[in-house]
Amino acid sequence: MDLKLTPQDIAECISVLVARNKLWSKKKVYLYFIANKTAGCFTNSKKSEKLKKFFSSVIKEVSPLPECATSVSYKIFSTEYAGHAKDLTQSVVAQLIATDEPDTENLIVTAGGDGTSLEVQTALFKEAMQGPKHNEAIMNHITILRLPLGTGNDGTDGHTIEETIELLRGGLVFANNRAVRIYPENEPDEQAVIESSGGKNPAKYGDVNFRSPWYAFNIASIGLDAYVVYMTNTVKQKLPGNFYHFCVPLSGLTYDKAFPVGDITIELFENKETKSGEMTFPITLMAFGASGYRVYGGGHKILPDSNNLCIAPKVSLLTLLKENHRFVDGSFTGTSLASLHTVEKIRLSYNKSILMQCDGETVMLSPAHFPLIIELTDPCLRVLKPVAL
Repeated sequence: MDLKLTPQDIAECISVLVARNKLWSKKKVYLYFIANKTAGCFTNSKKSEKLKKFFSSVIKEVSPLPECATSVSYKIFSTEYAGHAKDLTQSVVAQLIATDEPDTENLIVTAGGDGTSLEVQTALFKEAMQGPKHNEAIMNHITILRLPLGTGNDGTDGHTIEETIELLRGGLVFANNRAVRIYPENEPDEQAVIESSGGKNPAKYGDVNFRSPWYAFNIASIGLDAYVVYMTNTVKQKLPGNFYHFCVPLSGLTYDKAFPVGDITIELFENKETKSGEMTFPITLMAFGASGYRVYGGGHKILPDSNNLCIAPKVSLLTLLKENHRFVDGSFTGTSLASLHTVEKIRLSYNKSILMQCDGETVMLSPAHFPLIIELTDPCLRVLKPVAL
């Protein structure tokens, strides 16, 4: 018997759970799995074998329970190239809108890492903006389930697969999540970006096809944190695993040389039009979440309460190394290390190059990208939430 996990194993387990959850009572449910077979859950032998056994045990435990759904069927798609998850998502949405069956529910399930999840969610969000019919389908009939099968799993439905299974076994409701949208106030052309970058090559720091508007469904951040993500992604290309914690001190040693820090102006808006504050100073990092209570980097509590914006002023390397644990457990709250805010939008002005990351994907911003707008979108993507007690 093959001991390695397959997308089929995942699909069978999730299908059994969905069929028995009252949320889909008397509904035909179609599941669409978008799997990245290069993800560690499939390629790491030890992790793969453990997950296969776990999914098998869940099926055995849940199968005797009565089914609630009228029927559950699934299709599995495997990504074969960069951007394929986006293409697959667009194809699924087009098919669902064309068929438009009554009394059906559709669930798109990501089985991979953060990159796969970001591609699928971005594609869904952009599809929702194609017109009223697309918007209605994505907000009311297509749900996304983000399985924690990568290394960080910060924006998934459950930080561990055990948490996700418990979610699917419990009482559920549908909810529509907001996203973070980022775009230059005046879109620069490619030549302007290159000319203002101070000799830096944008292609070194991220996919040049990762273009604005950018979206994040967990956290978008700029500064040192984005540089840590860049370093982590660079290491992962050669050594699979989660090296975020290792890259934090390493990045602190080289960040200032790679991206000398200058004063950045941050304008805060309590809604899309009403400005509530402004500040100008060098920063270590700034993180903007789709909501409060967000983690990143494999569990760092960068947004530990209901506030969705964290701004950390520039500190020395010694202070950074000494106090970094506070950004893991959230104990920086109330200290001079960072301030927390609730905003709908911010406007950034800066005259240097700096890195930004969106749910684990990095892009180099040059002075031509500024002023830069970072804002919350209206609620859109349909997700699963536990029933409030």
